[in-house]
Amino acid sequence: MKRKIIFISVLSILIVLIIAAFTKPDDKKIKIAVIDALWGNRVPDKATPQYYEQFMNLTTKDIDIDNWLFVKRIKYTVKDTTYTIGYAAFGKVMMNK
Repeated sequence: MKRKIIFISVLSILIVLIIAAFTKPDDKKIKIAVIDALWGNRVPDKATPQYYEQFMNLTTKDIDIDNWLFVKRIKYTVKDTTYTIGYAAFGKVMMNK
């Protein structure tokens, strides 16, 4: 009985980790979510694509994404200091507040 419970627990953890590995969001989605969270309403409107693209090209240089096996760690560099500002897994971007 105890072995069955351990087996079911390990199997369910493996299933969750496999789902996490296959549902990580892509880097573009992460960068857009980070810029929206950090800059808020100061981001140019997407209706003017030339300004929006220039803004994204300037600001996404400071975003660094570490691709781990099951999650992605999001780091943001301000001057010489790098901060971990969030993680991405299961198709969502979770930011530290």
